[in-house]
Amino acid sequence: MKNHITISLDHEIVKKLKAESNYSDVINEQMKGYYDIKLIDNLEILNRKLTEIKQNSKILRKKRRDVEETIAKIDKKQKLFKKKLLSRSKMIQEIIKRRASENNSHRRTQYFITPEEEADRILKGGSIK
Repeated sequence: MKNHITISLDHEIVKKLKAESNYSDVINEQMKGYYDIKLIDNLEILNRKLTEIKQNSKILRKKRRDVEETIAKIDKKQKLFKKKLLSRSKMIQEIIKRRASENNSHRRTQYFITPEEEADRILKGGSIK
């Protein structure tokens, strides 16, 4: 469906348009091209924003996994050492078991204190790291 509107054009452009057989189509094609270019610009901007959002979500997922992993380790240690009624020897055995299960994966963990030193620190009320 076509609508009739009144527009103002420069005299030189009007002369050139009148030389065309169907200058209505020429104007329509030019206007479609003008608005298509705007859509392409908007599409490029949206694609850039989408890539930024995807990158941010990847970073946030990685941070979330790291935090969840840390929380799981802390919970595991708290459950293990919540019972301060363990004797020193039982606590050492529990620490050795925990360390063996942590080293079970493809990573190797190096501890800077022995299980005995860790048990002594915990029994004295030290932190559970």
